[in-house]
Amino acid sequence: MTEQQTAMALDEMEKAAVLLLSMGEAAAARVLQRLDRDDVRKVTAAMARLSGVSADSAKGTLQEFFDLFRQQSGINSASREYLERTLDLALGEKLARGLLDSMYGDQVRQEIQRLQWVQPEVLARFLQQEHPQMQAVILAFLPPDSAAAVLSLLPASVHDELLLRVANLSEVSEFVVVELKAALRRCLDFVAENAGARVDGVRQVADIVNRYQGNRGQLMEAIKQQDADTAGHIERNMYDFTSLARQTPETLQRIVQELPLETLGLALKGADSNVRRVMLEAMPRRMAQQMEQDMLRQGAVAVSKVDNARLQVMALVRELVELGELEFQLYEEQVVS
Repeated sequence: MTEQQTAMALDEMEKAAVLLLSMGEAAAARVLQRLDRDDVRKVTAAMARLSGVSADSAKGTLQEFFDLFRQQSGINSASREYLERTLDLALGEKLARGLLDSMYGDQVRQEIQRLQWVQPEVLARFLQQEHPQMQAVILAFLPPDSAAAVLSLLPASVHDELLLRVANLSEVSEFVVVELKAALRRCLDFVAENAGARVDGVRQVADIVNRYQGNRGQLMEAIKQQDADTAGHIERNMYDFTSLARQTPETLQRIVQELPLETLGLALKGADSNVRRVMLEAMPRRMAQQMEQDMLRQGAVAVSKVDNARLQVMALVRELVELGELEFQLYEEQVVS
């Protein structure tokens, strides 16, 4: 098998990953800067999972790249820097920039695009310190999904004003460009100070314990002996929808009695098969049949609606437990016969 044939065993994203890994960090970083966000995610994921690539496959991939390069590397289009120098002489700096901006986009667009990688919460906190017009300019140059995420975290009372400011933007003056670059520098400094990794430790421990394969009861008892308050917070976060699968029929029947059928039907959409089975078994046969028919008629349902329904179910469970009206098993405990 030739090197080119060996390389064909890799898909296109894996070939890109091999090429980037072969280039070294600095060169690979310059390439990644020119890709859009989706392509960066795909190729970095391929780089992360790449393993066991033979020397022949790597060599074949590089050979394929250089073959393509030789075929297509004749006279290339001029770079923006080259055109700027040439047109500055012919037209003057301002006219040259106006012409090139219409061809390449605003000179600061690429810099602002870097902000799409900033956590929306951090970017929203920074923008609240800026003038509304500067907020609008930054939102205008962000990708729509990033801009929407940031806008949703700003006070609702300013949403309409900001969107109208964005809608009325047509061009950005030289003065605003200078101010915008200064704002970007402030933003990057703010991010460096505030963008530490966020971890909800209690929720993470609750998720870990819910999936723990050992004796959950013994583990929670040990945590209680160390810190009873923290253990209580952990247990409250362990009211996961999947925990319904381990409840007694009596507990499930009580939950069914307290819930509107519409809420329960939404919550069971796409649910774990064990959860769905035990909940339907806890209902009267006719009610269970009616619910299954209603769920089929609903068809596809937004994930947000399903998640909200499950939150309502577990909020009711917690309320009944705290009132002492319901026994709810947070984790499987060992039993003796």
